[in-house]
Amino acid sequence: MNFFPQVGAGSVAQFPVSRSRRWRAIANQMEDGALIMLQDAAAGQIQWKLSYRDLVAAEVQSLHDLFTASQGKFAAFTFIDPLANLLGWSENLAQSAWQLGLLQTAAGVSDPLGTLRASSVTNASGGTQSLQQSLGVSGDYVACFSVYLRCDVAGAVTLHRDGTALAVTLGAAWQRVFVNGTGVGGAGQSTFSIAVPAGMTIDVWGLQVEAQPYPSAYKQTSAALGIYEETYFDEDDFTITSTNVGFSSCEITLMSRV
Repeated sequence: MNFFPQVGAGSVAQFPVSRSRRWRAIANQMEDGALIMLQDAAAGQIQWKLSYRDLVAAEVQSLHDLFTASQGKFAAFTFIDPLANLLGWSENLAQSAWQLGLLQTAAGVSDPLGTLRASSVTNASGGTQSLQQSLGVSGDYVACFSVYLRCDVAGAVTLHRDGTALAVTLGAAWQRVFVNGTGVGGAGQSTFSIAVPAGMTIDVWGLQVEAQPYPSAYKQTSAALGIYEETYFDEDDFTITSTNVGFSSCEITLMSRV
């Protein structure tokens, strides 16, 4: 499966980005004049309007290559929402989307906002265990995995995006930490994890993965959303405008099935 390319230092889109949701309804006109309407859940779409400025030749080529490989509007590719937290169940570690190993979790812990939306994660085993989630993010993509962490007893954990690791020393105060970069080249999936040493308990909140180099404001999620494997160009024309020596611009409209 092809992925929509990133530009610059690892961005899917440039601002402004327009995202609009479309639904289709099925209507039945009865003999007595009554109208029954039901949502056609299988026909939902998201339209993306993307504007790019100051693209260099390599970025223009990557967009053009995808358009050619897709034969215009014909073939699908994967588009990753540039505005979304891609993780599923960011505040519910009991969901099956999370792989816990031998870790024990408990919800209802005080978070940085003063509410009770954080969780404690305890490793009572004799070896390092990981809290992790795998997503359909290309290993060639730049992504950022961020989280708020603290612990009562000073210690260190390690954040991973596939083979990229960042050791973090924790204390009693909440701190937001992140690891970024690319994953395994050519891979269709990426794994994001926190490795917790034996005997350690940490508090966790604000788990987030974004298709960009650095974290934005935290967005709570339920089921995993934001990775659209059935996305199409909305037009059979691809126009590039040269704006200066070595720089170009373009407007692209995409449609994603949801």
